[in-house]
Amino acid sequence: MRKLTAVLTVGALALAVAACGKKNSDQDPGQSAAALAYRSSWGADEPQGKIIKALLDDFAKQTGTKVDLKFVGRNGNENLSTEMASGRGPDLFDTSTDNLATYAAQNLVAPLDDVLPAQVPGEGKTVQEVLPESVRQASSNDKGLAFVPHTVISTAVWFDAAKHADLAATPPQSWEDFIAYLDRAKKDGRTPIGQDGTINFYNVYWFYTILVRANGAGSLKALTTDAAAWDRPEVLAAAEKVAQLAKGGYFQKDFMATKFPAAQDAWAQGRYDLNLNGTWLASETKPKLAAGAKVASFQLPAGGKNSVEVGTLGWAVNARGRNVATAKKFLAFALQKKYVEQIAATALNIPSRADVPAPEHLVAVQQAVAEATATHKTYDDAAADKTWWNDRFLPLHDKLISGKIDPATFVKDGKQATADYLANKN
Repeated sequence: MRKLTAVLTVGALALAVAACGKKNSDQDPGQSAAALAYRSSWGADEPQGKIIKALLDDFAKQTGTKVDLKFVGRNGNENLSTEMASGRGPDLFDTSTDNLATYAAQNLVAPLDDVLPAQVPGEGKTVQEVLPESVRQASSNDKGLAFVPHTVISTAVWFDAAKHADLAATPPQSWEDFIAYLDRAKKDGRTPIGQDGTINFYNVYWFYTILVRANGAGSLKALTTDAAAWDRPEVLAAAEKVAQLAKGGYFQKDFMATKFPAAQDAWAQGRYDLNLNGTWLASETKPKLAAGAKVASFQLPAGGKNSVEVGTLGWAVNARGRNVATAKKFLAFALQKKYVEQIAATALNIPSRADVPAPEHLVAVQQAVAEATATHKTYDDAAADKTWWNDRFLPLHDKLISGKIDPATFVKDGKQATADYLANKN
């Protein structure tokens, strides 16, 4: 899941993952317009790939639609934008919240508001009725619904409830409570937090989560578009909390040199108490989990608005596809409860439908999303400007979390770097 999410950010968070299928350019440009073409970034043997295959098989049988499904793997969609712009792309493809701004700027995804009133076959409910508002928002841009989601992703602090019953019974409710727990763990001779420090977009979970949970959507995004936003007091306050973690010795020794997935695997084995990570963590570390472990989570307590991250994965329609109407029909078909249930049962992720329970270890996150009075998208959409994000922001944050610079310098350098970037960009 982490690898797919990274790839779907169009390079902003890309990892070096080997391609699992044919490149897009291998597709026959003369493909029959009668076939509904779906190109998937999942592997055919992955749980999501199996779900998609079963879905399309049923759709073909029940509607008589000819289907052309290609599993192209993690790097197989690297030329997708170019192909869609030239009219050679598929009708349907996998995408995520992180991708919204990129595709919207190129007008490559078909607006899907007209799918919202469509009936989900056999249920007497519409697409809009089965998708929670926060999930629809996470899948929308300024033109409306941009893709139909099947999976909700979010970020939380993960722990083993079997080993830490105190956290399960009374998770920290404030930053002070959180630090108090970390101090107790250290006093008892444990390593409070495991951190794969060589993954900069995992390191930035700390600053991002602290800032945006407290101050709401747009508080991180503003740092990408306005250098003056760095002067807001909440930016320094969030940086001070990150520095507090670095100075407090709460991460494992030499954590900035820890290569993924060493830290999360060690967390799974019980060597570290906590890991701040995405909702895919349990499934990624499942082979390494200690015997009897019971994965659970809580929201990082930052105060303020207590905004909850809501990101989604789902299906988008190529605006220049040959079979847009049929693709939209598939989207309503795919949201049938019996199919969305497989996101929980087979893929072990949070389903997009609120009436489909998440796996036990994700129930707390699903509940947080459902009950949130404020929500924000993945990385607060700040990663959409991949040059600013990758070249300016992530390296600067690594200096902060490693203790190489103090919070005031982080703010000063961030403001200057953003001002320079915007000046050169314009």
